[in-house]
Amino acid sequence: MIIPIFLTGLGCSKTPCVFCDQEIASNQCFTHNDEAIKNRIKDTIIQHLKPLGDNISYPVEIAFYGSSFTALDFAYQKELLKSVQETFEKITGKHPNGNMKIRISTRPDQIRKEELLDLKLRFNLHLVEMGVQSMDDEVLFESGRGHTRKDVKRAAKDIREIGLELSCHQMLGLPGADAKSDLESAKDIVKLKPKYVRIHPTLVLKGTRLEEMYKDGAYKPLDTNTAVVLSEKVLRTYRNAGIGVIRIGVHPSELLVENIVAGPWHPAFRGLVEGKYLMNEASTQLTDYKGQSVQINIAPQDETYIRGENNSNYNALLSAFKLKDLQINKNPNVQRGTITVNQLVQ
Repeated sequence: MIIPIFLTGLGCSKTPCVFCDQEIASNQCFTHNDEAIKNRIKDTIIQHLKPLGDNISYPVEIAFYGSSFTALDFAYQKELLKSVQETFEKITGKHPNGNMKIRISTRPDQIRKEELLDLKLRFNLHLVEMGVQSMDDEVLFESGRGHTRKDVKRAAKDIREIGLELSCHQMLGLPGADAKSDLESAKDIVKLKPKYVRIHPTLVLKGTRLEEMYKDGAYKPLDTNTAVVLSEKVLRTYRNAGIGVIRIGVHPSELLVENIVAGPWHPAFRGLVEGKYLMNEASTQLTDYKGQSVQINIAPQDETYIRGENNSNYNALLSAFKLKDLQINKNPNVQRGTITVNQLVQ
C-alpha cells in the first residue's frame, strides 16, 4: 500500500513555476511550521495504518508529494524520515527495515547523489519522482522551471547509478511547447530509463503567472480534443518502451475544479486517452475483419475505455468496419492496454 503525504510547496522556490499553485493542485494548505509538518506526517500514517490492525500488507510505502524534498536541508530530510520510521514502528510493532519503503518527489536540479545514497541506506528510499515537465530548454525557460535538460539527464543518471527507481513527470502544452516538442520530450524521457511516468496537459489555475499570460494572450492552452490526441501519442511512446504510466491528468479535487481558468479539464481525462488508445489499437487490427463477426479480447478494467461514453466507441467500431457482430470478451489474462481480435464462427 502507498500512504501519500502532502508537504505542499515545501522546498520549492519562492518564485514558483508559471503554472504552479501547489495549494490548489494538491488541495492542501501550505505547511511550513516544523511541528505542523511532523504532525501531518504522523497523523497521515496513523489514519492509513491504524484501522487495518493486523491486516496491513507489507511493505508499506510512504510517499512524499507536493514538495521538492531534496531541496530541504539534508539534516532536516533525515529528521523527517526518522519521524516516519518511529511512527511506523510504534503503530505496527515492526522494524522499518524490510517492512517500509520511502518515495520522494523533487526537482532535477536538487539531486545530490551522495545524499540520496545516504537516504537509501538509512531509510530504505527506493524511488525518486522527478518533475521533468519537458526536455526542451526553451519550454523549460518559458515555464520558469529554473533547470535545463542537462540537469535532468545528470539527475536521472545519478539516481540510476545508486540503484534507485526513477519516475518522471511530464506536462504537455506548456508555454513554448507544441506537439512536436512534447513528443520529442517523451522520446528523450524514455532514454532516461524511468520505471514510471505521469503525464498531464497543462491547466491554467487562478493566481498563477500562467493565468496572467493567458489573459494577456501570451499563452493559449490546449483544447480537450487536441490534448487527448497528444496524450494518446505520448502514452503510446511510453508503453512501446515498456514504461508504466501511473497517471494521466490531474486528480479531480473540488478545489482544483473551482480554480481552473482554462485548459483541457475533464474529470475522466484518463478514460478519454485510454479510449483513444484502445480505439486505435482495435482499428489497426479490425482492418482485416471488415464486414465480419468478431470478438475483441481485453482486460476487464479496459471495458469502459473500449465502450466509451454511452457506447460511443463500440458503436463507432461497428459502423466504421461494417461489422455484423462485435463481442467484447473480458479476459483477466489479457494485459491492460492491449487488445486481440479473432473472428467469430457463425
